[in-house]
Amino acid sequence: MAIKRPPVLIPLESLTGADFAAYLSYTRITDDKGRYLPFDEFRHRVTRRENLALAWTLTRRTRDAAMQRIDYRNEAGEQAGFILTPAIAATCERVDKHATRLALNDLINRLRGAGAALMQLELEEPITSAQLEGASTTTLVAREMLGSGRAPRTEDEHMIAGNARLMAAIPDLLDEPLTPDLICRIHAIGMEGINDAKYQPGEFRTTDDIAIADYDGNVVHQPPAAVLLPDRLQRVCDWLNSETDYVHPLVKGCILHFMLAHEHPFRDGNGRTSRGLFYWFMLKSGYEAFRYISISSLLHAAPVKYAHSYQYTETDGMDLTYFLEYQAGVIRRALDTLLQHVNDLVIRCANIDRILFESGALSRLLPRQVTLLNIMLATPATLYTAADVSDALGISDNTARKDLRALVREGLVEEAATNEQKTVYRIAKNLN
Repeated sequence: MAIKRPPVLIPLESLTGADFAAYLSYTRITDDKGRYLPFDEFRHRVTRRENLALAWTLTRRTRDAAMQRIDYRNEAGEQAGFILTPAIAATCERVDKHATRLALNDLINRLRGAGAALMQLELEEPITSAQLEGASTTTLVAREMLGSGRAPRTEDEHMIAGNARLMAAIPDLLDEPLTPDLICRIHAIGMEGINDAKYQPGEFRTTDDIAIADYDGNVVHQPPAAVLLPDRLQRVCDWLNSETDYVHPLVKGCILHFMLAHEHPFRDGNGRTSRGLFYWFMLKSGYEAFRYISISSLLHAAPVKYAHSYQYTETDGMDLTYFLEYQAGVIRRALDTLLQHVNDLVIRCANIDRILFESGALSRLLPRQVTLLNIMLATPATLYTAADVSDALGISDNTARKDLRALVREGLVEEAATNEQKTVYRIAKNLN
């Protein structure tokens, strides 16, 4: 369903003192519940006896006066800006506490030998980012493909593999400033090999035959003209690289996410590229826990709200607060998911330690074998071969086989044969 666009604002000079007195409660940034409502929702909070245009005018003017403007405009010349609402500020504070390099090291230290369990979270973003853009491959199949190294067979699987390739390449690009060339390279890394004729990897679009439609087919955004892209993208880069006016890195990363999607510089793959750039900037800014935080998994769960957060900004004078508030909520929940995952792993490790102690296995197993057990527990549905363990722990195949059989003797791991008569190992059913 199309959103309701804001009305034209009433000129302040035409308002009387009585108007201001009667609608004084609307001269505020948020409503009485602290919500930064877009007009589409605001209109339902104004009674039928009240003048909706007047109520909105006073709210919008109050927001404009408090807004922090940035050096970025849409094609119509409207200057973008945002307000650091309590919801956004709270997420910034939470990210500062729990997503920095030091915070991540603390999380890994808490996990001891189970740290490898976090590696599975690295797959979440590449998979769900592709699913958000229409890839129909199931998460289970995608995990099997990425985990086994199997070559993708379909275009959807190529989308997921491209995203995984992009996320893996980002850490090698952190020392670079943002440039149009880097934007192209990031697009090329993620989009090559999917359908090159469709995506034109690493090349900015040269035509204007692209429009963004909602789920009902209504055009909701016409990207800037292709001829303007070089200059507009350079301005995006200049703003991001500038240190003149402080903007919290999380806010800056989210705005970069918005800008790239708004510019829509490529034929296809703009959403994945914009989210990839968000991760690039967060890791560049020292928030290393974002290696294990997936925003796309939550965006995929509510794609209409994600789309509306763009539309609210683009239809209300480039007020980025709508997009930032939605992203802040997503990031806060994604970070909480990571922290809960770590807590669950710590509890699981304690339970395993108790089982090993009570059975006497703790004194019989090598520390490396306990680490292997924790790695296998992180993915209980995975079948491991001696070669898999050899690669994971950096040991010989023969040593890996001995370690696996030691766990089998303790009743912690089960041995089985596949159809190809290959010996595989999995966590014992009583430990799942």
